[in-house]
Amino acid sequence: MDEGGALRIGPQSAGALPGPVCYGRGGIIPTVTDANFVAGRLDATHFLGGRGDIRPNVAAARAALAALGKPLGLSPEAAALGVLQVANAIMARAVRRVSIERGHDPREYVLVPFGGAGPLHACELADALGIRRVMVPPSPGVLSALGLLLADMASDHVQSLLISADALLHDDAPLRQTLAAVRAHVETRLAAQGIRNPSWQAWLDMRYRGQSYELSVPLALPYESGQVAQVVRAFHEMHQHRYGYAMPQEAVEVVAVRVRSVGHIPRPALPRLPAATEPVETALVGRQPVWFTHEAPHEARLYARARLQVGHQFQGPAVVVQFDSTVVVPPAWHAHVDEWGMLWLERQTG
Repeated sequence: MDEGGALRIGPQSAGALPGPVCYGRGGIIPTVTDANFVAGRLDATHFLGGRGDIRPNVAAARAALAALGKPLGLSPEAAALGVLQVANAIMARAVRRVSIERGHDPREYVLVPFGGAGPLHACELADALGIRRVMVPPSPGVLSALGLLLADMASDHVQSLLISADALLHDDAPLRQTLAAVRAHVETRLAAQGIRNPSWQAWLDMRYRGQSYELSVPLALPYESGQVAQVVRAFHEMHQHRYGYAMPQEAVEVVAVRVRSVGHIPRPALPRLPAATEPVETALVGRQPVWFTHEAPHEARLYARARLQVGHQFQGPAVVVQFDSTVVVPPAWHAHVDEWGMLWLERQTG
């Protein structure tokens, strides 16, 4: 609680040590993780697949949230819901900043949650943004690590080259020499990493003379004579689009040359999974009360993600447990597994 009595989350983090109160490692301030346990969205029995070293103390988390909610007359569960609502609002605001504020309508997209906690909040976050479909990867907790292993190896290099565009129009040798020198340097470094035949991209950082900021204008490769005039025209157009005006009569300067090399990494083919041979009930591992509103908890079914098969489907409220994450399926949401092992969550109409 802040000085005005409002509930605040962050920007500080409890981290792994001391961590949430329920970890029993010295944490005394309730966290979003504590709130998820008290709201029944995390299950202590199946936390970390039930095989981890941490045995969450839900009673300690409830006591911490009781203390948090007492000044406001809130029960531990109501305080937990308040924490989760604030957390969801913060995440929704961040998504709006990179979508709506950049001209993209999130309702036209599918939400893909990742990380251990992402699928806990995905459906409520989707509700806040008007998104009707959520796709949970098979291993959301390690999705970023998988992406790192499969990502192409890109390397960016910048070389200063302060020269007027008019000078390059008369003699582009400085540009040719700079491109050749940067490429030779980069190829040597890439070869040392075992990368052969990378792809290349280049840009010129350009500005009107007297400006203190630049625009990076694409330069086609391989470079050929006559491109400088094309790039100057592209700079005027980009300036018009970005800032609402252009000054074709003003002198244009090149400030730097940017080169990006991309070493392409072979990607494994994802296998299609066979259709289910058993009913979805075989994935059921329990039931527990889960709080979605302040009125009363819902009895939610607990499913083991590892036992879900292609074609399995079920209605919320439900919780899907796995070693690296937990998926919360609220009421009015429906879940099904596709042939790639993706867990699709869809908001039901009506």
